[in-house]
Amino acid sequence: MEKQGTYFTGEAPVKLRAYYKYELAALYNVCTKTFSSWIHMYLEELKQFGYKKSTKLLRPEVVRFLFERLGEP
Repeated sequence: MEKQGTYFTGEAPVKLRAYYKYELAALYNVCTKTFSSWIHMYLEELKQFGYKKSTKLLRPEVVRFLFERLGEP
């Protein structure tokens, strides 16, 4: 397998869009509770984007922030 940038040949990057927490949890192959505990490590930074613990739909800028911190799934 030849690597191109950060993706293997034939592998598509994850599209940057709004995701529900459960969708991102599935992309990372963890349950929603585990995913929430991961992202709550960054709660203070996420609040700058208007994020609250009760937020279910994560805006694209939040998703980008999480990809930068957690790595792309």
